[in-house]
Amino acid sequence: MARRGGCLINGCLTVLVLALVVVIGVMAWIGTRGWRYENQARDDLKASVDRTRAALARAAADGILLGTEIDRAVVGFTKSRPEVRRQARTVTVTMRLSASVGAWFVGAGDAAGCYRFETVPSAGSPSVSVREVPERTCLDRSPWPDRKPAEVADDVVVELRAAVARDGVEGAGTAHVWQTSGIRIEDRETVSGQLTTLAWLHGGTGFGSKVCYEFRVTQSSVTAELLKPDGCYRIERERYAQAEKARRAELEAGAENVERRMEDALDDGRLTDAEMQVALALPTPDGMGGETTGAPVDRLESVERSPTEVTVVARVQTVGAMWCYEFRAHLPTEAVTRHYLENGCSL
Repeated sequence: MARRGGCLINGCLTVLVLALVVVIGVMAWIGTRGWRYENQARDDLKASVDRTRAALARAAADGILLGTEIDRAVVGFTKSRPEVRRQARTVTVTMRLSASVGAWFVGAGDAAGCYRFETVPSAGSPSVSVREVPERTCLDRSPWPDRKPAEVADDVVVELRAAVARDGVEGAGTAHVWQTSGIRIEDRETVSGQLTTLAWLHGGTGFGSKVCYEFRVTQSSVTAELLKPDGCYRIERERYAQAEKARRAELEAGAENVERRMEDALDDGRLTDAEMQVALALPTPDGMGGETTGAPVDRLESVERSPTEVTVVARVQTVGAMWCYEFRAHLPTEAVTRHYLENGCSL
């Protein structure tokens, strides 16, 4: 019995030792993995610095460095809002970059730093230098204010002019400036060689505020105009109005056809139910449980009769539209008038 108890104790000790070895192994694995993540985070941070430097160099290769170009070069998920200062031809951008690798349950690595990029734009050979500055340079400064929408609009115009010079009006539609953070296209149209873009520029007064600008581009000019907020929906409203005009014209043609058919049925000064069925070309049973639909009326909503007048409300249908019309047949004069019901079939 004592021997059996000793085996039991030995077995428990063996299990505990094995569990301890596993725990130590897991902790060691996590520890070394965290060290590797730290190294990877530092490598990613260095790569981010290099990419930012290269992006600024590309943007400054035409001899100027616009605010919109800086925004595209430095604004990102791992980048803070930069401080931008201009002195003579030198543009200094100070910002905090960070990198994070891994996850909390398997270890993680983080790296961050404050960097100052000094760019001297030059056609073909810009100079971009970068150096790391104390962390407090980025942490202690007040948040750099957003640029004024009017300043952003001026930069957009400059970039669009360059795009037109390179690739014409079509090139302005795909210009890199539309990818700038804080610029969002609401609508766009091209008519007679002119590209019109309605876009929101974020900024102005109040948190999350934005203003609407209209940019017009032709082969010879680029202009920007500040609009009221509803101006960004102008193209949409015009597009809807044109579609509605075409729809009404199509319905009017169908209703006019109904009107003529009813006048033809009034030759004898009467309008019987049978004559109305033919005049309106109402759906009729097809003998297989369905209906055959004849243009231009889908359904008869109501009929009112008096000794001198028959008033019919019917759904006029065309290939692309359907709506309710009122038709008044004046029996003594054998005349028919039609009226588009603005509220539909609700009388």
